[in-house]
Amino acid sequence: MKRLFWTNKSYTLRLTFLFIGLVIMTFTTIFITQSSQAANLKALSIVTDNTIKLGDIFDNLHDNADYVIGAAPAPGTDMTLNARTLYRIAVALDLSWRPNTMAEQVIIRREAAIVTYNSIESSLRKSLKEKGLSGAFEVKLNNGKPSLTLPNDTPETVEVLAMTYDRSNDLFNATLVAPSIENPLKKMSVTGIVDRQVMVPILSNTLQNGDIIGANDVEMVEISQHDVQNNMIMDADDLIGMTPRRVAYAGKYLQKGGFQKPQLVERGEAVFITYTRGPLVLTAKGKALQSGAKGDIVRVTNINSSRTIDATVNGTNQVLAN
Repeated sequence: MKRLFWTNKSYTLRLTFLFIGLVIMTFTTIFITQSSQAANLKALSIVTDNTIKLGDIFDNLHDNADYVIGAAPAPGTDMTLNARTLYRIAVALDLSWRPNTMAEQVIIRREAAIVTYNSIESSLRKSLKEKGLSGAFEVKLNNGKPSLTLPNDTPETVEVLAMTYDRSNDLFNATLVAPSIENPLKKMSVTGIVDRQVMVPILSNTLQNGDIIGANDVEMVEISQHDVQNNMIMDADDLIGMTPRRVAYAGKYLQKGGFQKPQLVERGEAVFITYTRGPLVLTAKGKALQSGAKGDIVRVTNINSSRTIDATVNGTNQVLAN
C-alpha cells in the first residue's frame, strides 16, 4: 500500500509539472505573438508629400497606416518627433507601443529636388551671353554659392526671369525662378560680378639655366584678368627658344626679365672667328671677352694677332667679325 501511495503521488507531481509547463508555453506564445504584432518605431522616415502618416512613424501596423498625423516639414528639411509626442500619438490611437526612454525619437525628412549652384551659374552665364558678353569669363555671386530647394518630383531646373548688366564695371543683378518662368515655385534675387579670364603661358617642366624652352615645355592656362601683373609674360612665343636666367618652376606664372636667349658664347672661352671680305673667307682662333646669344655683338680677341674686335655671335662658340 505504501508503495502504491508513492506511485500515485509521483504520477500526480508529473501531471502538475506538465500542466505548469503547458501554461508557461501558452503565455510565452501569447507574449511572442503580441510582441510580433506590436508597432515598431522608425529611427528615420523619408516622406515625399505634404503630410505625415502614422505609417511614416511606425512599422508593423495592421490598421491606420494611412492615418494623417500632421503636416510634413518643408522640402529638404527635417522634423524631429520626441518621446513625449510619440507617446501621445500611441495613446490616442491605441497603439501597442510605449517609449522605453525619453531619448527615443523619430526624424521625419522631407524629400526634395535640389537645384544646384552649377545649374544657377549655367543659367546666369547663358543670360549674360545673350546680352552680348563674349570671351572666357566666370560668374561670382556676392551671396556665395546658393541652391534652391523644390518639392520632390519637380524638375531640378532654373531660369533667369530678369537681368541687368553693367558692362563698364562687369556687375550684374538677376532674378531667378525655379523650375521655370511658367512654373515659378521659387524665386531668388542675386548680384554678382563677371570675372573675365585670360590665357597665360606656364612651364610644364621645371627648367634650369641653359635648358632651351621648346613648345612642349609650355602650356596655356586660364586665370582671372584681375590676377594679371604688368610684368607677366602673356605670349608663349616670348618663351620658345629662350632659357631661364635661374631655375624656373613648373606651374608658376612667368615674369619678364626671367628669361634670356641661350648664351652661345661664354666669356673666357675659345671661339672661332670668321672674316668675310667679298669672296674671301678667313678663320682664326679667338677668345671671347663677353658672353652672348645668337645675334649679340661681343668683344673677342684674335689669338694670333692679339687684336680685339667686335663680332656677331652666329653659332655655338662661333662669331662673325664685323
